[in-house]
Amino acid sequence: MPTLAIDDRVVSYEEYGAGPLVVLVHGSPGNGKAWSRVGERLADRHRIIGPDLPGHGGTTPQAAGEVPDVGYTATLIEALIGRVGAPALLAGYSYGGVVALAIALRARVSIGALALLEPVAVSALRLTGDPDLHARTRAVFDGYIAGVEGGDPLQVRTMVEFWFGPGAFEHMPESLRAYMVREAATNVRDVRGALREDYSPAGLRQLSMPVTTLVGGRSPEITRTIARTITAHVPRGTLATIDGATHALITTHAEAVAGALAALVPGAP
Repeated sequence: MPTLAIDDRVVSYEEYGAGPLVVLVHGSPGNGKAWSRVGERLADRHRIIGPDLPGHGGTTPQAAGEVPDVGYTATLIEALIGRVGAPALLAGYSYGGVVALAIALRARVSIGALALLEPVAVSALRLTGDPDLHARTRAVFDGYIAGVEGGDPLQVRTMVEFWFGPGAFEHMPESLRAYMVREAATNVRDVRGALREDYSPAGLRQLSMPVTTLVGGRSPEITRTIARTITAHVPRGTLATIDGATHALITTHAEAVAGALAALVPGAP
């Protein structure tokens, strides 16, 4: 696996395929391999870069004593883009959607098009005009954070079932449940960072590239609300649905997702 050294930090990443550059940002927990089913379907016509986010894979985590910050992650991915080139498409899934959106808003690197797949951008709910909705949602995740940091990693069930639906945790294979529990503390740091993001109508209006938000047809209504809100505030926004999919769409509906992403690459037929 290639790596990029940035001062005293390292970014590890997947690289394969040839053609217009597509950068795929994974969710939390996870690593660059999480996109493999989609990436393999794109690789015959696209060059794929799948970075590991800080604290995942071989990428250096943010220092434990620092306040979790999506900006730290964005800086590392921007440095990687500086090495591999400007992506024709930057796509982020779940927490990776929060990271990808942050990179676009910071405007420090050039992006041809932006795709946000089920972005867990809870702070965008402040723009809905329904402050109670944001407060209720934020309370769920504040409770999750408190539970895990209080010593109960099984509280990761809260996060899973909020985004995947009731009963989703129990229906996961045992090995995946064990992985989610093991990675709960790392996920909490990512959630803390995501909740600190601040979106404004003026900031979102500055995004000049096409922005497509993709959601699963069976995903919770809160997911669609976040997607609709982002779409409504960007100049060139589109909301698309992957029929029959849940939050796991990059795994369960890889063919449909790959087709949707390929169509977003500038110059695609």
